[in-house]
Amino acid sequence: MQQTSEQLVTRNPATGEVLATLNCTPVSELTHLFERAKAAQEKWALLSRSTRSKYLLDLRETLIQRVDEISELISKENGKPKIEALSAELFPSVDMLTYFAKHARVVLEDQPLKLTLMKHRKSYLNYWPLGVVAVISPWNYPFMLPFGQILMALVAGNAVVFKPSEITPLVGLMIKELCDQSGFPKDLIQVVIGDGSVGAAVVEQRPAKIFFTGSVATGKKIMSAAAKHLIPVNLELGGKDAMIVLADADLDFATSAALWGAFTNSGQVCASVERLLVDRSISENFSLLLKAKMAQLRQGPSSTSANDLGPITFEKQKDVYQRHIQQAKDSNAQFIAGGEFIDSDRRYLKPTLVTGEGIESLDIYNEESFGPIAALTTFTSVEEAIEKANRSPYGLLASVITRNHSLGEQIARRLEVGTVIINEVAYTAGLGETPWGGVKESGFGRSHSLMGLMEFVNVRHIHKPRSHLFVFKSLWWFPYSAFQYETFRSLLALYKRSWFEKAKALPIFLWNLIHFLKNEKRL
Repeated sequence: MQQTSEQLVTRNPATGEVLATLNCTPVSELTHLFERAKAAQEKWALLSRSTRSKYLLDLRETLIQRVDEISELISKENGKPKIEALSAELFPSVDMLTYFAKHARVVLEDQPLKLTLMKHRKSYLNYWPLGVVAVISPWNYPFMLPFGQILMALVAGNAVVFKPSEITPLVGLMIKELCDQSGFPKDLIQVVIGDGSVGAAVVEQRPAKIFFTGSVATGKKIMSAAAKHLIPVNLELGGKDAMIVLADADLDFATSAALWGAFTNSGQVCASVERLLVDRSISENFSLLLKAKMAQLRQGPSSTSANDLGPITFEKQKDVYQRHIQQAKDSNAQFIAGGEFIDSDRRYLKPTLVTGEGIESLDIYNEESFGPIAALTTFTSVEEAIEKANRSPYGLLASVITRNHSLGEQIARRLEVGTVIINEVAYTAGLGETPWGGVKESGFGRSHSLMGLMEFVNVRHIHKPRSHLFVFKSLWWFPYSAFQYETFRSLLALYKRSWFEKAKALPIFLWNLIHFLKNEKRL
């Protein structure tokens, strides 16, 4: 990526080939852009939930028809193998369209609330759109991550101003093209092109809510800027995810899980396995087998269709790898595999596995690498494994590999993360049914699932009488009297644990209530 004040150049990270030169969105146009989006949103919100859901199904058909073209674009601009573009970006997107088209209509219906005391009245929750929301997305999954948020925003009745990463703007523009082709109203989905300064300008337009996926540092800046205008934010940030491998684990299964979990998308995944916590009794065999499998991974341009790992997408991230690796080498850490770039342009980093007694004090173990790097340490007890896994400022994802599913679930309940996967890795980020998000410095708020859908609506509580027969002046209205106090005093007795005591209190309460209502003429 290269940006001047007016243009942005996007390149193939494997070859350096220029894919396109795009005009950046002038900051001066953002106000008008938001106004158009708001006008479109007000009409869109008037449509029934069923109608909005049908638009998702139309979008699904359009996406499926163009799946090969989109896979090719993702692979060229992001660098990942086409199979990953298809399986990890487009397939989950189709599944999410199906899920939300089916369930959003029912979930967003008014929800009754059960009242324990005020039986003469009714309460329910009414969901209504936020308005114009901003989606600011990263480059590592340039289609799936923003697409899920956009479709949830739309089915909930919102308009979207979408800023794709400046590294992968063509994929962002493709999302809008698909929506336009599927018949969504004009101006409902707006795409802005540019770097972080354009993203900051989007925040200043005061969207109804900001959905950001990216680094912790940028997330904190967005949150700070949003706080000036009391704009709510949903932040899905970094991770330093741990995989706990227990002594009973099948080594072939465990190492295959670690291999994919650490190196899919060349490790450029917030849910990537960056910390391997392996029972000491199996750690040597585990390391040897994982090293052998790592040696079989193929690296190269995705255009060859014969690669497992594509190039490093983001130029600046290479400096992070270099710093982490050099510090580990200077500290005499043991490199089981990798630890160097395979070309002078630093387009490919060898899959790297590092271990050693002092590894837990190093940046390569504690800071997010966001690349094909994993650090391995050992434990001798379940308690030690849990303590080490939780010893991180991040809390996005963890996984547990064991034949003992009951023990795996016990461990899962003690891990300080948003998601724990037992005998699998990473993939639930692409499930429409399950919530995705973190704790601690991995952010807050949820995406996907019905819980994620609720992030895109306001909640309005409506309270009303059951009928006109129950409309009368309430007990707590003016003027106050001694009878009011006695009525509420006797009511408290109905909350006692003993049913016998409650039975004794009930006639006293009813007598006080009737006397009060008659005396105060409130019936």
